[in-house]
Order: sequence, then C-alpha cells, then structure tokens
Amino acid sequence: MSNKNKSNWKARVERGFESLGLSMGHHPWIWLLSCLLIVGVMSSQLPHLEQDTSIEGFLEKGSPEIQLYDHFKETFGRDEVFIITIEVDDIFNHTFTGQLHALHRHLEDEVPYVDTVDSLANARYTYGADDTLYIEELLPETLPTDPAELQALKDYVLNSDNYRNFLISPDGKMVAMLVRLDSFLHSQNAQGEWQRGYLGEKESGEAEVKIQSILDQYRGVMSDQIRLTGSMPIAMMLSKILERDFTVFSALGNLIIGILLFIIFRRWSGVFMPLLAMTLGVLVTLSLMAIFGTPMQVSTSILPAFLLAVCVGDSIHLLTMFYRNYDAGDEKIHAMAAAMGHTGLPMFFTSITTAAGLASFATSDLTLVAALGIYGALGSLIAFLLTIFILPSLIAILPIKRRPLTVESNRGLQPILAWSARVSTRHPKWIVGTGLTLLVGAVAIASQIQFSHHPLAWLPEDNEALQGIKNYEQHMGSTINFEILLDTGKDRGVINAPLLQTLDKVQQEIVTWQGEHWSITKAISVVNIIKESNRALHDNDETQYAVPDDPALISQELFLVELDEPDDILNVVDKGYQVARLTVTTPWFDAIYAQEVVEKVQAYLQAEMAPHDVVVSFTGVAPILGVTFGKMLISTAESYGIAAVIITLMMILLIGNLKLGLLSMIPSLLPILIILAGLHLAGVRLDMLTMLVGSIAIGLTVDDNIHFMHSFRRIYLKTGDPAHAVEATLLSTGRAMLITSIVLSVGFSIYTQSLMSNMVIFGITTAGCIVLALVATYLLAPALMVLANKQWHQQRPGHEQDSHDRKSSDHERA
Repeated sequence: MSNKNKSNWKARVERGFESLGLSMGHHPWIWLLSCLLIVGVMSSQLPHLEQDTSIEGFLEKGSPEIQLYDHFKETFGRDEVFIITIEVDDIFNHTFTGQLHALHRHLEDEVPYVDTVDSLANARYTYGADDTLYIEELLPETLPTDPAELQALKDYVLNSDNYRNFLISPDGKMVAMLVRLDSFLHSQNAQGEWQRGYLGEKESGEAEVKIQSILDQYRGVMSDQIRLTGSMPIAMMLSKILERDFTVFSALGNLIIGILLFIIFRRWSGVFMPLLAMTLGVLVTLSLMAIFGTPMQVSTSILPAFLLAVCVGDSIHLLTMFYRNYDAGDEKIHAMAAAMGHTGLPMFFTSITTAAGLASFATSDLTLVAALGIYGALGSLIAFLLTIFILPSLIAILPIKRRPLTVESNRGLQPILAWSARVSTRHPKWIVGTGLTLLVGAVAIASQIQFSHHPLAWLPEDNEALQGIKNYEQHMGSTINFEILLDTGKDRGVINAPLLQTLDKVQQEIVTWQGEHWSITKAISVVNIIKESNRALHDNDETQYAVPDDPALISQELFLVELDEPDDILNVVDKGYQVARLTVTTPWFDAIYAQEVVEKVQAYLQAEMAPHDVVVSFTGVAPILGVTFGKMLISTAESYGIAAVIITLMMILLIGNLKLGLLSMIPSLLPILIILAGLHLAGVRLDMLTMLVGSIAIGLTVDDNIHFMHSFRRIYLKTGDPAHAVEATLLSTGRAMLITSIVLSVGFSIYTQSLMSNMVIFGITTAGCIVLALVATYLLAPALMVLANKQWHQQRPGHEQDSHDRKSSDHERA
C-alpha cells in the first residue's frame, strides 16, 4: 500500500476534527451547556465518594487473604492497636498505680469503637498457695505495704514473659497501654437492613482524637512523657499527610501552572481554559468512582496530578496552534477549526495510548492498582473529550484579542526550537549513538533497582510519630505482629501435650532468629498461660515453668484461668480449643522482607508441626502487607510490560510504518529508564507511590512523542525532506511541547516541598521525566527520523520539484 493510501484515513480523521470545530464554533452555547449539564449531573454524586485506607482495601473482597484475616478478627479481634507509652522513674508507688487505673477506666468508658484496653491495670497475677491457683490484679491500685511482698511483685512483673517487652520495659521505666478497636462496623443501609463493614479512617480518627484528649488530661500529672504511637496512628498519619500533600500541592501546582500559562500565552484565556478543562476532568473522573462505588485509596489519590498532566498537555497543544493561526490573521472560528484539524488526531492517539497502557493495570489482583488502571484510563479519555468539546466552545464565546505574530517570532522560544532542529538534523548519528549508549547503560543499571515499602523511612527524623515508635522499640523491642493460626482440625485439639511442647520449643527457637533486615524479639501463645499456671500450681517453683506431660492437668489449668480471666484465654485460642494463636513480634522493618519472615517461620513451623497434623496459616497486617507488596511488584511489572506492547502497537498504527513505530519507542522509554537508573545510583528504592508514578510518566513521554511523530510524518509525506519536516514540526508542534514541559515540570516540582521523602521523590522523578521526555523528543526522535528516512528521500528525488510549494502550504497551515 502506498504512503498516500496509508495517510488517507488520517486525512479524513483530521477533516472530521476540523468539521467538528466549525460546528462548535457556529453553535458554541449548545455544545458548552450540554457538556456542563452532563458534568453537573455526574458531579452531584461526589458526596457519595468514600475513602478506604484500610488494609482490607488493598486486596479484592473475597480473596483468600482477606477471608482469613476476617476470620482471625472475628475470633481474636484486631491486631492493629493504639499504643500509649508512659515513662516514669518508678511505677511501684500508690500515686502512679491509682492514676494508671483511672486512665485505664477513662479509655474503656469514653473512647468510641473501643473493644479492649490492655495494661498492667488489668493484667493477671498468677501464683499458687496451698495447692491452690490464685489469679489477681497484677498491679492493684493499692500496692502491698510489706516490703517483701512489694519486692516479690516487682520481680514477678519485670520477669514475666507475658508482660516484659509488651506492657512494661525490662528496666521498669516505661509502661504501655494497648487500645484495640472493634474489628467491624455494623450499620443500617437505606432499606433498614443491618450490614457489616470495616472500621475506616473516619472511625479510627474519632477514636484517636478522643484518646489524645484523654491523654492531655494526664500529661504533666501522671508523667511528662506520655506518647501515642503504634501501627494505627502511624497508618492514619501517613494517610492524612498523603491526602493533604496531594490536595495542597495540587492546588499550589494549579496556581503556579496558571501563572506560567499567563506568562507564556499572555492571555487570560490561555489560563482559564486549560485549568477549567482539568478541573472538570477531575470532577467527572471522581464522580465515576462515586457512581460505581469505588473508594479513594492511596493509589487513586494521584489521579488529580495525573489528570493535571493529561488535561493541561492537550489544552496547550490545541491553544498553541489556535493562537498561532489567530495571530497570523485567520478568522477566529476558522483558526480554531484548523487547530482542531491539526492537533485532534495526535491528541486522540495520546489519550487512547495512555488509556490503553493504564488499562493493563485493571487486571491486577490488588484493588488499589486495578482502580488506578481503570479510572486513570477513563480520566485520560475524559480529558480528551473535555478538551475537544469545552475549549472550542469557549474559544468561540470568549472575546480573545489578537497579538502581532512578529513580536514573538524573533525571540522567546523560537531560538530554542530552531537550535534543536539544527543540531538533531546535522548530527543525527552522534545523537542516536549517544542515545543508544544511554539506553543500554540505563537498562543495565535500572534492572538492578530494588524495591521497598518502609513508611517510617518516609518521615523526617524529628517527626513525633516516628520518635514515638523508635522510643517504644528502644524500651520494648518490637511493634510489628505476625499472627499465626495453628488449626488442629478438631474440637479441643489444642489440649495436646506433645503439640503444646512442640509449640513451646518453636517459640524459644524463633525468638533467637535474626535476619539481615529483621529480627524476632517475642513470641506469645497459649503456652505462656499454661507454663505460668503450671508453675503456680507447683508452689511457684521456677523449674515447673513448662508445659506438663499430662493433658488432664493442662485442661485443668486452662479451665481455672478461664474461670477468672476468660478474655485472656480467648485471646490465644478459639472457643472450641481447635485453633491456637501464635503472635510473633518484630521491630518495624521494610515490608518488602515480610515475605522472607513468613516463609522462614512457616517452613520451620510446618516441619515441627507435621507429626501433629496442624494446618499453619499466617495473617495480620504485616503478612498481608508483605503479600500485597509482593503481588504489586509482580502485577505492576506485568502491567508495564503489557502497556509497552500496547503503546508500541498504537505508535505503529499512528505512524503507519512498522520500523518507524518501533524506533519511535526509543525516545518514549529512554526518559523512564534514565530516571530509574538515577534512582538506583542515588540509593533510592521504588515504593508503592514511586512505582505508580510510572503511570504519569507513560502518559507524558508518549504524549510528546506522538505529537512529534504525527506532525513529522504529515509534513514529510508532503515534502520528502526529513530535515525540513523536523524543523517545521519543532517550530510548530514543538512550541506546544516546550510550553507543556515547562509548565508541568514546574507544577510537579512543588511536591519536593513535602515532609515525606517519597513525595519528594515523586516530585523529582515526575518533573525529571517531563524534562528528559522533552529532550528526547527534541533531539533523539528527530535524529532517528532523519536516519530512518534518509534512504527513502534519496529514492524519491521528484519530491524536491514542488517542495517549496509544499513547505509554504505547510507553514500556512501551522
């Protein structure tokens, strides 16, 4: 098929966009009001948009991990807690114990959604006397007055495996209180039916505010060092910071972008129209999320930033061509229609390509990645539709003054564009050689990049929550729980002496384990209660701190504890004594290594428990995060691979040439690979947020490339002169690409002012990718086209005969 036939469909599409522009120019109010009516109706659903920052929201409902975690919470309660730490010189005095009991009651009575509060005030003190087992308050409000009894209490508290490094530090200088909220939230729907849901950030936030309010009443009275920390406060604080940063910085980014647009275009219309299109694009996309019941998550919180890039980019390309035509003397509606014809097809392809690339994320097992893929793809298409329907209508309605074209022809952006055209066409081999060298080097380095998910590492060193976690771990040793369920498969199967003795051996062994990035500091199960009770029944003989061989004695000991403290028993075994709970605690470490901990402990447990036919399963926040991030790495890598294939096919279709389509992917992929290589050399690991930045990077790099390739091929097929096609493309379309890159790189740079290091990296990588994409499109893409099209031009010398006329015609159209 000839080049002329291949381009016929493109010419028809361009004429279609031009006709659409003329129609909107003649009936602008009908088009504008229709669009605004649709946007308004959809935006009415925004109040129904919910936010989900829970761990359950990471995975699809009904997934095996979530089902197991729900079962765990139904049986044992939540593993996420608020930890209150209190530092004092001496806890064994009447004043402190009275205040501790008062604070404990205060928390139980007033904190909303509270399930349990654990502290030394309600811990058990198990001892024996006269062959009788006694269970009393560990730290009563009224302490023993006898010095010997008080010393015995101190020794018991400080040496108890159940409470040391959990509710009290080994030196006795810090005590902890653990506030655990309800596992589920029960509410009535519109039909009056009761339904169960998860406690969200709203409910947890209400509890946190109340806890802080209560603690304020005790600060300075009970102790000067009272802190609130733990996994729940950290998770909520990170969520709030992310939400605030995206909201605040998106607003500031819009302001800065607006200022830059005014400086560049020197027209208020050049500011108002792109920002309006972006705002409407965000509203419609978020409205679709509300309509389909998809909550906002960490991943989808970057949608406003993503749509900022897409909407502003499309708008600038259209407006740049319109202003050039209009300032050159063309009638306004005709200038707008000509701009639509010139930019409509490449804008459509950039939107389709970006949408297709992001849609590959939709198959992910992780809901937060799938949601970004679905609504990012929809958002890019919505941005395109709003640009071609809203902007032309506004152009026709708004009074826009002409500016003399000669004012900017000899200054401003023109010299940069001309220099790029000169360099890329005169030294194509050197540029391509350098580009390929960078590509090979970047691939080699980027392939070594490592991954991470360490929220504490995102925070500045002086952050109060970070200091609270570090302070707690310094005194107590650990804050992260790995929950392990040991299912015997039969009623009262846990009451099995060999099984419990094996479990005791496992606990004593794994607390000695220490990996390169993690260590296990504590392991708690029903074994601890049995050993404590057995010692008490043997006149507090320390040599009897062990699991007895007699199952009847084990059953008796558990029965006696259950009579006095049923909650303590039900915290480590289920009601039927079929499932035992083993809690393994570690200091906070990078979640990327959680799978390593799970695999090692699981392999050891399965080997030890094999003779007892016990099913071992892991759950809790830490294992789920490890599994989640592991899945995310795989699914995101697969998605980017699929996206690259889809984008390559789209580029081949747009250009109409297999070889050129493949070559055009080099300047599209090189900026992303250079950024990844730079991150690795800087010692930065990719985390959940920085990995998702790739979705923005894909849109930006491909956007510039498509606009260049479309315009280049359009001119080249008319003139047969690749050097002229490069120059004409850069002097027309290149101007819009430069403006877009300047505006967006500065807009995203504002994220570098965040308090969180991963947000800073988000800003740097996105802005850097924008700049590198522009450089690749200005230098590498033209050089590739000159080399790839050189032989074709030499075989078609006849094209030189009318090249002057075609050049003039093309300049006129631009």
